[in-house]
Amino acid sequence: MADLNLDPQLMSHSPSPRGGSVTLPSRSLEDPDAGSGSEDEVDGAKEGDNDDTAGKKRRKLNLWKCKQCREARKKCLPEDRVWPGQKCIRCLQHRPGELECSKPEMNTRTRGKNVPKDKDTTLDARRSKTASTPDRSEPKRVASDIEDLDSETAHNRPVPITIKRIKRERQGTLMESVIEKKETSAEKEQPPAVLYLPLAEDQFRILQLEPGKKDEMLKCSFLVESINSPLDYEAISYLWGGNNNTQQLTFREIELLDDQQPPKSYHIFIRSNLHSALHSLRHPTRLRRFWVDALCINRSNEDEVNHQVAMKSLIFYNAENLCFWLGDDPSYRAAIAFIPQIVDLKEVDKLVNEQSMVEKWLSFVTLLKNNVFSRLWLVQEVAIAWNVTLHCGASTIHYTDFVDAVTIFLSCRKHISTLFRADEKNPRTLTDQKIVMVERFIDITTNALRRDPQDSQGQGKSVQRLLNLEALVSNLSDLSSGKHVDRIYSVLALAKDGPPLFDAWKATSEGSLRIDYGKSVLDVYQDFFIHVVTNSQTLDIMCRRWATCVPEKEASLPTWIRPLQSSLQPPIDSKASERTDYDRTDADSLVGIPDHRWYNAAKNTKATFRIGLPAASNEKGKGKEKVLFVRGFRLDTISRLGPRAAEGIILYEWLQLGGCILSDEVDTVPEPFWRTIVADRGPNGSNVPSWYRRAFLYCLAESTPNGDINTKGLIKACEAGSTLVVDFLQRVQSVIWNRKFLVSEGRLIGLAPMAAQERDVICILYGCSVPVVLREITVKGETFWQLVGECYVHGKMDGEAMEGRDPDDPMATEEFEIR
Repeated sequence: MADLNLDPQLMSHSPSPRGGSVTLPSRSLEDPDAGSGSEDEVDGAKEGDNDDTAGKKRRKLNLWKCKQCREARKKCLPEDRVWPGQKCIRCLQHRPGELECSKPEMNTRTRGKNVPKDKDTTLDARRSKTASTPDRSEPKRVASDIEDLDSETAHNRPVPITIKRIKRERQGTLMESVIEKKETSAEKEQPPAVLYLPLAEDQFRILQLEPGKKDEMLKCSFLVESINSPLDYEAISYLWGGNNNTQQLTFREIELLDDQQPPKSYHIFIRSNLHSALHSLRHPTRLRRFWVDALCINRSNEDEVNHQVAMKSLIFYNAENLCFWLGDDPSYRAAIAFIPQIVDLKEVDKLVNEQSMVEKWLSFVTLLKNNVFSRLWLVQEVAIAWNVTLHCGASTIHYTDFVDAVTIFLSCRKHISTLFRADEKNPRTLTDQKIVMVERFIDITTNALRRDPQDSQGQGKSVQRLLNLEALVSNLSDLSSGKHVDRIYSVLALAKDGPPLFDAWKATSEGSLRIDYGKSVLDVYQDFFIHVVTNSQTLDIMCRRWATCVPEKEASLPTWIRPLQSSLQPPIDSKASERTDYDRTDADSLVGIPDHRWYNAAKNTKATFRIGLPAASNEKGKGKEKVLFVRGFRLDTISRLGPRAAEGIILYEWLQLGGCILSDEVDTVPEPFWRTIVADRGPNGSNVPSWYRRAFLYCLAESTPNGDINTKGLIKACEAGSTLVVDFLQRVQSVIWNRKFLVSEGRLIGLAPMAAQERDVICILYGCSVPVVLREITVKGETFWQLVGECYVHGKMDGEAMEGRDPDDPMATEEFEIR
């Protein structure tokens, strides 16, 4: 069915088999082809009017056209336009949005026989068109049929690879050339509201994808089912934008049918990434049913959004399979083809030692850097689904095989790094931040839930949740979400202290942490903080950076909610040095991961806190910034600060403040100093190795002429030699990166946040495992505190400051009002 909304020019003309025509230039009555044939044929007639012999075959139309006009058989004007830079008129005036114009190319199509002027031009032109069309289109149709038959295996769901592997070949079809349409507003992809019938409490929609060949438009319809006993369906997980950073957001057209008899069709635009997934998953002969969040939820109805998003856990749990769409990049397909070799344990040693395998490992690393693994919502979807298959075009692999391949890759990373160096490839691409994201994605999706192995889908909901909400939000802080509140909502169903896993969508489900997109970001974040502190009885969450950076015009977050980039933190100059995607941006948190404390500065005391409103505020209700009242005591005051350790460099000024004595013969390094730059711990909170001192002396001997220790340069120089020095330097970077060296009035030394200033106060708060830096603020006669961040104070990290102090003694404690 033609969509009249695509081009307003079509509305003034009768539709033709080729999709309509545009207004043509006026022609003289002597023109034999006037009023008949397509636009290209008219142009061709003009070109061949001087032919002497009737019925002579014309060689070609000799028309310069862009790709869009050539496929639509429309004029491409102006003929003298300049490329690149100038689009044709049709692409510019296309509605609802401009088309992607391209470089004009010569049209090489040939035309049928000419018609003498003394014959019936209308009848003979129709016969000529009928006779010539099969000759032009039949070979293409036959090839399409063959490809559809060959791609039948692409629709067979993959199973985990067994030890005795069977070599499987999958041959897919190339996706047809389609018109891509750029849009700036997400509203354009929302289907008309008439397609969405109201849902009962236990109902949800399923997208029915009709069969079709590769060159046919996608045709879909909705089916409303009960969540308690639905028809068999699959779910699709995909990245709403593009799967890599170079893709632009584009939209493609599909046909959506309503439930009327006969059904009425609507032509809508969906994001190209989803279009590619549906096109690849469409079966040539059978109807397939999918749940797709972008289409199956009426996004214009907030109540339905809240209800259906809360039901997602049960929707993915009941799905027969989850199709995890990776995109259609050739490098991803090469990686999927490589995975069976990686999981074949007999071949692993060969793969990590043969130079010919470098390109295959590079394609695998490219797959791991796919942006799809950086999205928070997909973690819940994969974790809950019973069966997950990864798809890239016609290539597929089971998720368990992908997980095994990644864990084998991580185990063999040092060997692969050696392989990369020998081939002059950068080995640091194996350890960048996106690889860390994949590690966390896999860790949560495979370990957040425990299922009964005797239970099968549909026989019960024996799923045990193993992680609390604080652990999920903290461990996945590097992953991204489309909405600020999804930082919490996306993992709520996986948390053991969250709402009921399969009943959160019911009206009887209660609790402050329920999915409600009507709540403000400030309210959701404050409710999360209160929930965590109440359940854990600790204040460590106030030291972790977990919140999305919310623009101040949307919400003003209190300082005890730590965004991924603090408002007190000066912006990092990205031009100061060459940055790559594997550079870290900040030091690791000192509080470690939830339930695994690395320090015990408050000596196991429980958090004493209360939440209130500012004393000068007369406003009450939702959306208001709250005040955190906590108890603790002042430890000391910062008197001097060294410069920020940009790029993890140990600065000469730090050595001076730390009491290091440098000479031409023997360097003297106080033990508190070298222990401070590693925070007196090894990796993952382990005891500090004694050889760290020796490693630091080695690095000191390799300092720059101005006395700095360039940790990045030394790592690069030592990668092929001393792995111990590299391990030490990586630990140093994880501790000092963008922090400042502090000296207190009481001669304590330590590490302070980047935003710290002299005269800031170092405090021990009850229930917090590390000291914090607070700043006293006075505004209009009202005094309160701001949280600057966590800090390391040597000799005060394991409860030493709590000796002889009674937390219940009001004379020994102080209440801090933190805003």
